[in-house]
Amino acid sequence: MKIQKAKNPDSLTSFEQTHLPWIIIPEFVKKGEKFEVLVKVGKVDHPMTDEHYIRGIQLCIGRKCFKRILLKLSDHSEAKFKISLEKDSTITARTECNLHGVWESKIKIILYRGNDDK
Repeated sequence: MKIQKAKNPDSLTSFEQTHLPWIIIPEFVKKGEKFEVLVKVGKVDHPMTDEHYIRGIQLCIGRKCFKRILLKLSDHSEAKFKISLEKDSTITARTECNLHGVWESKIKIILYRGNDDK
């Protein structure tokens, strides 16, 4: 299975803008505290029609992957995951388009190390 990624993350094609997963996290992530990760398919929403749709979204932390969330045509092309981290980590999101295969994006999360008032 070929995994597709952005060829140039600073200059996405319109096709990439519709298929790449966007990982949205809080501004501050603290060690051991649960937080929500939102994965949206496409900077521009991916269609969810009978002919062209996203089958599922999966999130991985390092080598540990969470159960893939399967989408229905009536769903938005996004999924939410509740996770916690014990150390700085790379999160990978994978999405599967029925026509254009698997797409992947990664984000490095550096845990907040400041004082407790934020």
